[in-house]
Amino acid sequence: MTVAELMEMDPYTAQEASGAVDKNDLPLIVGYLKDKDKNVRSKALLLLKNRSLNNADVYPFWNVFREMLKSEDHEQRVAGIILISVNTRWDVGNRIEDTIDEYLLCLKDKNPGIVQQCIQSLHGIIPYKKHLRGYIAESLISVEIPDFKETMQKPVLLDILDVLIEIRKGLYPDEVEQYISMALAGNLLAQEDKKQIKSKMGYTQF
Repeated sequence: MTVAELMEMDPYTAQEASGAVDKNDLPLIVGYLKDKDKNVRSKALLLLKNRSLNNADVYPFWNVFREMLKSEDHEQRVAGIILISVNTRWDVGNRIEDTIDEYLLCLKDKNPGIVQQCIQSLHGIIPYKKHLRGYIAESLISVEIPDFKETMQKPVLLDILDVLIEIRKGLYPDEVEQYISMALAGNLLAQEDKKQIKSKMGYTQF
C-alpha cells in the first residue's frame, strides 16, 4: 500500500480498506506510524485499528506497539495504547501480562489526553483478560482526580467510572463498589451524570 492509497482512506471507508489490505503490506503500514507526516501517521493508525478488529495479523507487531508506550512523543504513546488494546483480543501468548504495567503507567502521564485514552482503551482489554480486572481496578482507583485541572476532573472521573462499572459486572470487589459510591455521593458529577451511571449499574430507581 502506497502513501497515496493510504491517504485516500477516511473514517467511513477505513473498515473496508483495512479488510482489503494485503497481509504483506502490514510491515510497511506499521512503519507509517512513525512517518514524518502527521496525516500519514493518523491514517496508518486508523487502518491498523480497523484491521485489528477482525484480523489477528497485526498482533505479531505487539512488541512494536509496546515500545511506543515508552515514546517521548505523545502521539506515539496514543498509538501504542490503542493498538495494544485492540489486539488484546488476539493475545493467545498472553503478552499483556508483561505489558500491563507499562500500559497502566500511562495513567500517570502528564498529558491528560494520554490518561483518558489509556482509561478508555481499557474497554478493549477487560473482556479478554478477566484475571487482570482486579489489578486494573486498583490502578484506576489510585488515579488522583484532584491532580487534573478543574475542567478535566469530571471527564476523567466519568471515564474511570465507565471502566469500573464494566469490571463490576464480572468482579465485585469492595474497593470498586466503594469508589463508585463515593463518586455518586460527591459534588463533582452533575445529577444527570449520576443518573446515567446508576442506569449503567442496573438501578431502576434513582
